[in-house]
Amino acid sequence: MLGLVLRYCVTHHARSQQWGSGVDWTEGYVDVGYTHDFYRELTPALHRFALLSRSIDPGHVNLDRITYCELGCGHGFSTALLAAAHPQAEFHANDFLPGHISYAQNLAAEPGMKNVHFYDDSFEEFVKRDLPQFDVITLHGVYTWVNEENRNHIINFLAKRLKVGGTVYISYNCYPGWATMAPLRQLMVMLSGNSSDPLLPRIDQALSKIQGLFDTNSMYSRVNPMLKDRFEGVRKQTRPYIAHEYFNRDWTIFYHTDVARDMRSAKLDYATTVELFEHLDNFNLTAEQQALLQGTENPDHREVMRDFLTNRQFRRDLYIKGRLPLDAAERNRQILATRFVLTSPDDTIKRNVLTPLGNLGLNAAVFDPLIAVLARGPRTLAELMQDAALSAVNIVAVIEAITALVGQNHVQPCLPAAGDAERARSTAAFNTAIMERALYSNELQFLASPVTGGGYQIGRFEQLFLLGEQRKQDPAAFVTDCLTARNEVLVRDGKALATREENLAHLRERYETFRQRTLPILQQLGIVAGQESGSGKKKK
Repeated sequence: MLGLVLRYCVTHHARSQQWGSGVDWTEGYVDVGYTHDFYRELTPALHRFALLSRSIDPGHVNLDRITYCELGCGHGFSTALLAAAHPQAEFHANDFLPGHISYAQNLAAEPGMKNVHFYDDSFEEFVKRDLPQFDVITLHGVYTWVNEENRNHIINFLAKRLKVGGTVYISYNCYPGWATMAPLRQLMVMLSGNSSDPLLPRIDQALSKIQGLFDTNSMYSRVNPMLKDRFEGVRKQTRPYIAHEYFNRDWTIFYHTDVARDMRSAKLDYATTVELFEHLDNFNLTAEQQALLQGTENPDHREVMRDFLTNRQFRRDLYIKGRLPLDAAERNRQILATRFVLTSPDDTIKRNVLTPLGNLGLNAAVFDPLIAVLARGPRTLAELMQDAALSAVNIVAVIEAITALVGQNHVQPCLPAAGDAERARSTAAFNTAIMERALYSNELQFLASPVTGGGYQIGRFEQLFLLGEQRKQDPAAFVTDCLTARNEVLVRDGKALATREENLAHLRERYETFRQRTLPILQQLGIVAGQESGSGKKKK
């Protein structure tokens, strides 16, 4: 859920008219800054692979040169990172909060980015702006948190601005997974007290009262036994996240059929989910459940049935303007030409996975050699299949395995290798700007990859290690000096490290782990210069 997740003030009057009449322009819009995360579901290369996985033609657009728009971009971090990783592409994004857009504009200005544009427009205003036709339009979590009028503006924007053959990524809260939590959310809002008081303290007040429902063994909690764990998960979230997720005046849960109907009015057809692991029915559904779905002829109804079978609470979907099927041969040809890169150290990838069917083991005869070859560096699927350990494996099994690994976020589909060098120059400038922010903040936890065209999560200290190396300094000493300059104290095992020697010793241990475990992955992703053969394995 990004910045436009709250109720817009725009009605039938222009925003300037509202200001002129003295009306509070937020009209209940939660004026709390949203988080600064990167959402990999927004990545074009992931969209392309998701479509190929479902035998849908992704079109022949050059991903390096796409036109891309994000609706409700929040602080703009995802859009800015994607723009850095696609320097020849053109990016536009809007968000209603001026503070979000000011942040986004500064973020793009620091590395000198020219291919990304941010606007503090409402949806109604944005649809009237002179913009290009887009290959990709995304809105992550926005649809649930805006009112019907603004959903109509969104649909109007999609109808007017999406190219034929273009794709839309949309995510939203859905039934049936939200059914038991929705009343608790409503109670949370009611218990938060006087709406004129600052919101964040009221959140803790509401959470404390709701905890009493579980402490006193309420009937509602007894008949919904999974609710307690879910509420505990809510309490662990940051308060700004909770504000945006639960405290908006407009908050709607949808069935897939509701959103599909809206999308059809903009000439968009449902394509697939970008949650790749859900493409694998054998991991998610029993044989009887699969037969039940196959016997449901209406495709929209089939999706709702699937949501009930898996108790889905959040959908992450792709829609397409002009859906075309691919036959098996063409689909396999395009997947074979797709590069993939390992994004987890190979010895951390478990050979079993928790699914709706339980803890299922993965086929070691396929997964082990596949992971081992990917640990040597990015490869197309065709190159992977040429390896002696995989040459005898059926291509269907290999595609299923690579899909499972992408679905678990251990592997990412890549952009074509021909553009790596140019993208690397752009991401290097962006990543340096992000790492320099780590000198005083831990807000931004992702760096841009020229290989995947997306982001990779990396913490503040690890960013500072890289910045120290970039400045030709001892990484541990560099981080120690940064912390000392800001009077920040390291804590280990609950004890503050008091001396410089203690800090250096701890940070040298942490750097060595980083060097062995994370640096090889960063080299494969092109975030750090290194040999293509850099291994995801722990170095000996």
